[in-house]
Amino acid sequence: MQYFLGFLAILSILFLFATASLAQEPNKIQPVILDPINVTATRSERSPSQIPNSITQIKRDSQQGFQPGATLDEFARGTPGVFFQNQFNFAQDVRIAIRGFGARSPFGVRGIQMRVDGIPQTLPDGQTQLDSIDPSLIERMDIVRGPSAALYGNASGGLIDITTREAPPEKFVVMPRQVFGQYGYLKSELFMGGRSGNFGYSLYGSHLQQDGWRNHSAMQNTFSQAKLNFQTSINSDLMLVFRELYSPLSKDPGALTSAEVQTNPRQASARNLQYNAGEEIRQEEMGIRFRQRPSVGKEFTVTAHMLHRDFQSRQPFFDGGQVQFDRLVGGLMMQFVNDHELFNRPNRFLVGVDYGIQNDDRQRFNNNFGVRSALNLSQIERVQSVGPFVRNEWNVADKLDLVLGGRWDWLHYQVKDQFKSDGNESGSRAISQGSGSAGLVYHLADQQQLYAHVASVFEAPTTTELLNNPAGRGGFNPSLNAQTSLSNELGFRGNSAGFQYDTAVFFIRTWDEITPFELATSPGRAFFRNAGQSRRVGVETRLATPEWKGLRGEVSYTFSDFAFEKYVVNDISLKGNVFPGVPTHRWEGLLRYSHPFGFFGQLHVHRVGGFYVNDINTATNPAYNLGQLLFGWELRRNWIEGSVFLGVNNLFDTQYNANTRVNAALGRYYEPGPPLNLFGGIRMRVVVF
Repeated sequence: MQYFLGFLAILSILFLFATASLAQEPNKIQPVILDPINVTATRSERSPSQIPNSITQIKRDSQQGFQPGATLDEFARGTPGVFFQNQFNFAQDVRIAIRGFGARSPFGVRGIQMRVDGIPQTLPDGQTQLDSIDPSLIERMDIVRGPSAALYGNASGGLIDITTREAPPEKFVVMPRQVFGQYGYLKSELFMGGRSGNFGYSLYGSHLQQDGWRNHSAMQNTFSQAKLNFQTSINSDLMLVFRELYSPLSKDPGALTSAEVQTNPRQASARNLQYNAGEEIRQEEMGIRFRQRPSVGKEFTVTAHMLHRDFQSRQPFFDGGQVQFDRLVGGLMMQFVNDHELFNRPNRFLVGVDYGIQNDDRQRFNNNFGVRSALNLSQIERVQSVGPFVRNEWNVADKLDLVLGGRWDWLHYQVKDQFKSDGNESGSRAISQGSGSAGLVYHLADQQQLYAHVASVFEAPTTTELLNNPAGRGGFNPSLNAQTSLSNELGFRGNSAGFQYDTAVFFIRTWDEITPFELATSPGRAFFRNAGQSRRVGVETRLATPEWKGLRGEVSYTFSDFAFEKYVVNDISLKGNVFPGVPTHRWEGLLRYSHPFGFFGQLHVHRVGGFYVNDINTATNPAYNLGQLLFGWELRRNWIEGSVFLGVNNLFDTQYNANTRVNAALGRYYEPGPPLNLFGGIRMRVVVF
């Protein structure tokens, strides 16, 4: 109750700020309209050409409205350095790895900070669930490849910053969309929105269901969002966001051995069937952001957010195999940006602080072949995080920018044991560390930049990683520590005659790398340990062509040479072994065509090289080629637009594994993907007023 009262007090203060600003008469301050932000990766509006990081900005394309709308990778295809897996097991979430960070995750996202409309999706302990992000609602995505800990904290891989669809310029617009597909795929969407004076709004709802290609992989979810924007004065604005997800069904088919994949790739793991593995979720989220510019070049932003998640799952083992928790999360972010001159050169100074709190009321029950049995664990888990940060961006010379940043993160973990029949496992633990970054951007020409970046990285273990203790039922794993990294990067990017290109070369050394493993007694449940030392060497490159007679294309390549330098498991040295879960070579190509009469087509091809799936490098995932062909017709007439589309997934009918479980027990590493399959749908846009 105190938690809710405190959060409501924060919201009340923000509303008072906004109301007071709205009530004020125009003063003598020069008006500054808060234009839509193009890039928010550095926590303030910035051109990508001024950022000394590898950054990919993806804006919503008309043909992205013709995707199935199931998983996040549909929007981010073609991004070098970013590897997506697990698009078909909704009980485990899409797995995202940036430069190998995140590949360890058995579910959800690790090692990557994620924000949607400026609201953190990453919890205070560092984990992210993607089930409440609908890809059909994305307007823009900025992906920072490489460390962002100096700005956002507790992440090694980078940042994914998402902006959802804004209110359309008309007073009222309705946009329904219906998608059908094989294996019972059905998605219904409705987007409505408009603007009136200083007020803009967008409302969205969707329902997704499918039977799934594999046995025991059916799912359903319903998602809704309301986004309200108020221009409270000529120098301030207010945004409110409300989201809700209800997923009553999400079955987990589990992973298979290589022999089982060859025999029958559609089968579910026998244990997953036996224990009825799956999960149910209900989640509500809200956020509020207030921005004000008290004078030219100065901007103050306050963001508050809260989340409630009710989660229940059944895992494929008996001892503690049913998990439920009631989660409350809240946070407050404040930052100040000051544009001024330093030694007669333009300078931007940014300072702020993030605060987050996470409270999980967790129980585990024995899973008696899908039926809840005796209570196995009951505890309250709380994480608090505080992260003050500072950043300075200075235009040292006409062609040279210098960027310096730093942040200190403090995390406090606490567990209160409420099931003491096996002993009192209550305890607490604090982890704190600083992160720093320095970067240079040299402007070779107006549209060409050479940049260099050095950053130290801090990533603490998540609550789940700490509490999944292989030595006992409750309490923390005392041998699991935070991982740290030092990243070095050199890049070149530009735009010549409409051709966009960028290349980045990086070297990252990591100490105490957090890696997952499983025990034969609890297959499907991940435990974690630290590897001594590892290194990453990589190259990422991308080329996009300008549009020519309706035709344009993209191609990207990623090279990843990741290996352990110091790592001993069961008295066996794994020095020199290759990182599991990350392919050494990966290619992607995209070709799009739009005809003036409304016909369109798109071809996407993806080549993934083979890679190991365990630390000891005895099991591999074979290389595979994927393709998607998409075509359709779009008609526009005054106040109404309509389109029909048809797509072919897995165009080459490849037998492949859509997901791999790193260091899984009993050789169950592989989750096969579906063969060639069709989808299609219709979409409309109607201007009512």
